[in-house]
Amino acid sequence: MLTIQKFAELAGTTRRTLIFYDQKDLFHPKKVAENGYRYYDYDQLYTVTFILELRQLGLSISEIKSLNANHSSDSLNTNLKSVLDQINQQIDNLTLLRETLTTRFDQPAPAETLPQNRPFTATETATLFCRSRQSVACTEKEIAEIYADFYQQLGKLKLVNRQDSGFLTQLPGSDANGYPTASFCILKAVAARTNTQDLPLLKKPAGQYVSIDTTNDTKHICLALTILAAYIQKNQLKIDDQLWQMNLDESFTSKGSSNLVRLQYQLL
Repeated sequence: MLTIQKFAELAGTTRRTLIFYDQKDLFHPKKVAENGYRYYDYDQLYTVTFILELRQLGLSISEIKSLNANHSSDSLNTNLKSVLDQINQQIDNLTLLRETLTTRFDQPAPAETLPQNRPFTATETATLFCRSRQSVACTEKEIAEIYADFYQQLGKLKLVNRQDSGFLTQLPGSDANGYPTASFCILKAVAARTNTQDLPLLKKPAGQYVSIDTTNDTKHICLALTILAAYIQKNQLKIDDQLWQMNLDESFTSKGSSNLVRLQYQLL
């Protein structure tokens, strides 16, 4: 017979594990001497190896005890199917996390922050966005509800992948007076292969955009829109009706936006 130390070495486990299994009534030594020493047979190696493998697969002590009690392959299959389901879920979660972080580190350097309230023209590449439902009341409550619903469907991990985000607002003529009540939707840039559930997609066209950076609050945005409107009129520019309000940082401070935002109209 083997001492507990020798048997543990043979089984590739530890003395402490064997004592723990004995205390839990899962796997007993063949003999316990009067002095309390535990001794094991070579034939016990096969049983303890199976137990160790089931533990490695994630089965609990109670589950293994139940399996040992009924000696049923069907019961073992049921338990292992549950383990397989858990493993597959973990793999899915890790795959999603890897894709998110890979996307983050593949992004170009963040846009340069320019002096605030100074109009400029920028060349933009075409970008595919996932969009939320359209707003109705434009209140803080509605913005928060749309934001929560949008990222619940799209996946909250998308918040940290550093792809572009912002709002799209129908606001012809850079009309500051119409901004506080203008209908909007939330935007998040996505890859063409992204599963967006039932959320619709739209594309921001490539081209020239007249732009202005400003602080994200109604007062400063309205001021920036007024400055932008004067710049457009002075330079006799023609613009689209859609205002693209893009976040310049991934940390959102108010109303689902970063502290600094870029307001843009495509030039026609």
